[in-house]
Amino acid sequence: MEMEEERKNEIENMINELAEKLDKADEKNGAEDGGSDGGEPEAVRPFHRRGRPRKGDFTGRTSGILSSISTIVISLRKSNFMPPDTKVFGDSVEKLKAYLDVNEIQAVIFASLFTMYFDNTGRPVSYYTLADFYQCNPLIVMQSHGELELLVERGYIEECDPPDDVYSRPFYKIPAYVVDAVVANKPVPPRETQENLTIQTFIHQVEKLGDKRADSGAKIQTLYDSVKSKERAHKNVKTLANVKKLLPDIQDRTLLYDVAAGMINHINTEVDLMVLVNRNTDESAGRQALLSSFMDETHVLFAKELVQFENKASMMDSTVSLTDKAFELILGDEGKFYQKKVGDKQLKSPEKIQEKELFYMPENEAEVGKLTNSLMKDNLSALQQRLAERKLPKGICAIFYGEPGTGKTETVYQMARKTGRAVFHVDIGNMRSQWYGETEQKFSKLFSDYRKMCESAEKGSGLFPILLFNEADAIFGKRVEIQSNGGGRVDNTIQNILLEEMERLPGILIATTNLEGNLDAAFERRFLFKVKFAKPNADVKSKIWKSNLGWLTDEQARKLAMDFSFAGGEIANIVRKITMDEILTGKVPPFETVLEYCRTEKIQSGKATVGFKS
Repeated sequence: MEMEEERKNEIENMINELAEKLDKADEKNGAEDGGSDGGEPEAVRPFHRRGRPRKGDFTGRTSGILSSISTIVISLRKSNFMPPDTKVFGDSVEKLKAYLDVNEIQAVIFASLFTMYFDNTGRPVSYYTLADFYQCNPLIVMQSHGELELLVERGYIEECDPPDDVYSRPFYKIPAYVVDAVVANKPVPPRETQENLTIQTFIHQVEKLGDKRADSGAKIQTLYDSVKSKERAHKNVKTLANVKKLLPDIQDRTLLYDVAAGMINHINTEVDLMVLVNRNTDESAGRQALLSSFMDETHVLFAKELVQFENKASMMDSTVSLTDKAFELILGDEGKFYQKKVGDKQLKSPEKIQEKELFYMPENEAEVGKLTNSLMKDNLSALQQRLAERKLPKGICAIFYGEPGTGKTETVYQMARKTGRAVFHVDIGNMRSQWYGETEQKFSKLFSDYRKMCESAEKGSGLFPILLFNEADAIFGKRVEIQSNGGGRVDNTIQNILLEEMERLPGILIATTNLEGNLDAAFERRFLFKVKFAKPNADVKSKIWKSNLGWLTDEQARKLAMDFSFAGGEIANIVRKITMDEILTGKVPPFETVLEYCRTEKIQSGKATVGFKS
């Protein structure tokens, strides 16, 4: 600010020094014209001769290239912005054209804005202030809009924020480096680089426009016009061109910019929906329409996957945020710094999965082996390509069903480890919410997050993670008849979401369930692999015992397998207890202790049925 004041003072002093010399020239010209005392009434005298120009007025006190600018402006003021056919005017225009390397109209516009900018003491200039300066119809000035925009592109003038008391209309100012060159009568240097015009400055400026509009109560169209102006000023920001291509409607872009401002400028994770809507609408009818399109997710920002609900409750309590796609669209490569890493707590990498030897019934071993082989990277790619060629869903969906403790869940993790895939484990209990619509929203977001993981995998390792729905009896069971607006309706809605998402699944979904007879027929058709895990027979159980307690003899392992009908999970519980004894005592417990643990486990497991009841 101090430098700008010093610059203006220098210009003022220079002009004041010229004032006395020019006063004499004015008096001489006045005498040749008959003088100001020649009886011509002030009211009918030409505009340029009404009163003495004040010292510092650019219309009468200039030198060098400033002289050409002054001559152009004085001539135009005499003719109310109609170019006079005089040699002095023509010579001045030619001189300014050569100086700026512009055409005649651009030279005239530049001279006018340059003069007005300082006549206005540095306040921005609009078409209307320029028309008032020349006492002409604003439409005459506005006809030169295209040439004015070219001057903006060349960097000779800048579009800027309007004054505090005015909102609409484009306003312009003269850049400091242009002023310095003109005053020094030196060539204007190449346009300043656009390094300071970034997407961040654009988002910040647009937010200020929104704040101003909200405070002033101006019409929403004035905000749209101002946002367009900022877009033009930042036209070299490549990501803005991509936004405009994807969202041709300025209303949609302004909404997107406003959400971005809340998240980027203020590092918020979400934006209040009601605040967003109130800032971007005029009347209640438009406000309600916008709210409805957001709540039912039909708005183009949802359709283009640019915004998402962070919390979907009532209209008053809902919040939205930018998607990773939107961050990448707006910020380009920098968008990755704002993107959320989805599912980190639920995502288990293959390196963190402990290797375990599993034993199956012969039929299960063949099926598990076939599925594991199908999920190998090259095999899955070939399989999905063939499915796509036949216009079939390319996602691989499998369901493991059978009694508890038969190794369904552990099989998923061991398959993931062998195929080098991460596991995205869904905690179904945490997916449910007491708020209307939020459970459905969570499931939709779950699949949205999974698709992002698959997109990321495609760009990197090419290994899609496995989406695991463990103990999914409640959501994959048979749909119920709707009798009320209670839980049955919610469950059916969730199942509809699941059915739709399974059709367009890009990767791998595996569900485990204990209820083999309760699977809904619609889901059954969508599972490409269905593996029933049978309870292990004596031979398999004997192998499980020997694998976990290597010090058992074959006869002891066989006795445990024959005397106790444990599933693998129950055997694992007993093994943990025996291992604790080994650690505490420092020696292998006697076989009788093992038998006692088995008898105790059998009593405990017989007290109550664990799991879902059909």
